[in-house]
Amino acid sequence: MGLPNDLLGVLRQWLPASARASLNRFLYEAAYRIPAVARSGFFNGGLMPLSPDLMELPGLGGTPSQANLYHFVMLDQLAGLVWEPARLLEIGCGAGGGLRYARAAWPRSALIGVDASGSAIAAATARLAGQPGITVMQARGEALPLPDAVFDVVISIGTLTNVGAGAFLREAARVMLPGAYLSLSAGTGWSAVDYAAMLRRHGAEAGLELIRFEEITPGTMAAIAADAEAHAAMIARLPFFLRGQAREWAALPGSVRHARYLAGARRDMAAVFQRVA
Repeated sequence: MGLPNDLLGVLRQWLPASARASLNRFLYEAAYRIPAVARSGFFNGGLMPLSPDLMELPGLGGTPSQANLYHFVMLDQLAGLVWEPARLLEIGCGAGGGLRYARAAWPRSALIGVDASGSAIAAATARLAGQPGITVMQARGEALPLPDAVFDVVISIGTLTNVGAGAFLREAARVMLPGAYLSLSAGTGWSAVDYAAMLRRHGAEAGLELIRFEEITPGTMAAIAADAEAHAAMIARLPFFLRGQAREWAALPGSVRHARYLAGARRDMAAVFQRVA
């Protein structure tokens, strides 16, 4: 009898929720120790169609659709609201591709990135070497080692999916200046109406007003299809024990996550909050 294609997936079915969360954190940390992952620059599902203003930057890594998701969150979602922030924070910066893109978009901004993974921070440090005005540090989104009321803009891609909305929004609000903006994207099993209501409620409790919200699932699905071949090739180079989980992270066709997208049981949302003065 052969081994299952996803031993960790089989194991996860038998683990309690707390143990599954610990396993996911371990796998996330382990993934960034693999050169192919560290070089990719991004750890997101991407977004299509590509913006006509999308920048092509040397050493960015990842796929165009993954860079495009950052372009959408940093620039398109904040259009008409932000010119160039004095200080920007990215919660969940991964290997630094988003901060590299932010530096090109906003060359005079002071940029700070945090990520729960020490391996991701090591990869980001290497990628951003020589880029002025960028600081990265290991920290969780619900416990930022940063002072109150510092940032004009906070961005985050995917972190809210793995951190409770109440804790995430309270901590983001704490480090934001009055009038500052938080722009994010996240995946969920909730409907768009229910998710927006939840974000609005938790945001209000944290002193944030939800000012923009939209479902971006069709763009996510188009990016998954466009990147499937490239992601499958990269996953084939990973250690055997990580391939099943990597297929889920990439939502490759045939994965449980991809099936949930097709069934409408998983959706991606984008939102902008403003810190109430």
